[in-house]
Amino acid sequence: MSDLPTSTVPEATVSHVLAPATWRCADFVSDLHLQQDDATWHAFARYLEQTPADAVFLLGDIFEVWVGDDITGAAGHGFERNVARILRAASERLALYFMHGNRDFLVGAAFCAEAGMTLLHDPCVLEWPLAAGGSERILLSHGDALCIDDVQYMQFRAQVRQPAWQQALLQQPLEQRLALARQLRAQSESRKNELGVEGYADVDAPLACRWLQEHGCHTLVHGHTHKPAEHVLDGTQIPALRRLVLSDWEAARQPARGDVLRWCPESAQPWERLQMAAPNA
Repeated sequence: MSDLPTSTVPEATVSHVLAPATWRCADFVSDLHLQQDDATWHAFARYLEQTPADAVFLLGDIFEVWVGDDITGAAGHGFERNVARILRAASERLALYFMHGNRDFLVGAAFCAEAGMTLLHDPCVLEWPLAAGGSERILLSHGDALCIDDVQYMQFRAQVRQPAWQQALLQQPLEQRLALARQLRAQSESRKNELGVEGYADVDAPLACRWLQEHGCHTLVHGHTHKPAEHVLDGTQIPALRRLVLSDWEAARQPARGDVLRWCPESAQPWERLQMAAPNA
């Protein structure tokens, strides 16, 4: 891969995806936190090679950290180039979509183009026409914008999502940006060790319901919280408003942690969680 220019996140991203009539199923994945050539990366690469899905939606935090698209051209960062190569190969046979997470919000248009991915707005509506008429509408999000009780994080998020802040950061030398990323990761790990997964604020249910109603959807798919589950948000609605939470991935754990959420709207069991296959299986 050639060196990519440093780029800010484009303002115009896709906020609505209309599934073609040829699609039969789509996969949703998030929170891989890829950062090196390890077991999780090999499991993900194998998944991309083998999935029968017509589309794969990567809903944020695919990378542990991203400090600008030019990281793929830096000496010693062949891992990012390799990820782009595998993504590009997958995009030749299926539709590939990417949404920013709280760790990889600086992924820009240049890298998405190299990797064959379409960049999604958060939230984004996936509309799927049905053979019997009508359509299913699913709301997609990374999920962090819904965790409004985490005041400290929401303040940080508001700052780093500003175009001026991003532009100032991306103008710094790459090594300086990498040093800042290491510092932020250390702070995050310290907070994680202090609070644990259960200590973090979860998705605000009233806000999630409002999002669903505003976008004409009854199902929200998101990641971020590392708490894979299904939650009914409002059972008085028909159909009920609910959210499906994606799993984070850690292939080196015993047992391995991570799954893919697959949606086949026309099948008898539309939603299915598929356990990540071990890379050496």
